Amino acid sequence: MVASRPARALTCAALAVAFAATPVLSPVSAYAVSAETQSQLSSATEQVEASAKAYDDAVAKLNELQAKIDENTANIADIEAQLPEAQQRASEALKELYKFQKGSNPLAGLVLNSESLSDFITTCVYMNQIQSSSNEAIENLNTMQQDLEQQKVELDQAKAQLEQEKQNAADALAQAQELRSQAQAKAEAEAAAELAALAEDTAPAEGEGVSGGNPNSTATTTGETANVTVGAGGVDWNISRDDFVATWGPRIDAYLAGSPLAGYGNTFASAAWQYGVDPRWSPAIACIESTKGAHCANSFNAWGMSASGGGWRAFGSWEEAINEHVSYLQRVYGSTLTPAAAQKYCPPTWQDWYNKVASQMNLI
Repeated sequence: MVASRPARALTCAALAVAFAATPVLSPVSAYAVSAETQSQLSSATEQVEASAKAYDDAVAKLNELQAKIDENTANIADIEAQLPEAQQRASEALKELYKFQKGSNPLAGLVLNSESLSDFITTCVYMNQIQSSSNEAIENLNTMQQDLEQQKVELDQAKAQLEQEKQNAADALAQAQELRSQAQAKAEAEAAAELAALAEDTAPAEGEGVSGGNPNSTATTTGETANVTVGAGGVDWNISRDDFVATWGPRIDAYLAGSPLAGYGNTFASAAWQYGVDPRWSPAIACIESTKGAHCANSFNAWGMSASGGGWRAFGSWEEAINEHVSYLQRVYGSTLTPAAAQKYCPPTWQDWYNKVASQMNLI
């Protein structure tokens, strides 16, 4: 991220000579994204996340319920298909029984045709069983159909309730997205004002920054001014997560093509939507700090992030690293690139870092 420590020492010495030879200018007030705006952004992002979860839960429940409705509908159709055949069998059995009972002397015929008393009794029982079985089958099918029809009513009522819950969640999500969009626009305006106020500032900021002297960073030039504007209004926060990822995933993939981070556009976009961070910011920083993951400070650390106890942070996968970095940007630096963020991320050469990150963001 920043120049290596020896390079930074030379830079500081050169700046000391320059300051001794020129009059000291009064510091320019920084118009960083205000605490109020950042609070609004954080609150709106939390609302979006909660509303999105409620919406996803409602959709999942609806899908599960719809599967039950489809199964119940199929069972009703199956029973309705069985009823005519069962009714036909029962009708034929009744006809045969009726013919037998209406014969000239059905009992005598039955006795004469039976080889024994046992055979006679068996035949009588069998005929009664045929009639009873047919009637019972029809009754069972009718009962099952009635039960399934009642289930259908109950499932339809539950579906209507879930549809309302889904709509309520969608409305809450849309409202939260609008609040976040307004806060994002306000943050962009404040960042633009900050950039204008620092137009003549070539001095380094204090501290080492997040990377503590990442030797892989390409932002090493001193004495510049921050003068590159990130394309404002380029991110639409009023669309769904799926649409957001579908929009930005391919754009980030195109930007990262041929690099170790290639193919992770959707991961960047999904994390950006979740945390309310400009989807271009983290990929652009990865370009400046590690040439898009080609020269990492540690495993999967494409952003020059230092560990709290010294050394460099390591991650187990690109997915873990991307989500952590985007989350970290939101927690510490805000929703998008600003001069104040650059001063904190790369103090010694923050203007060069700002310009290069902004230029890369404009390429995505």
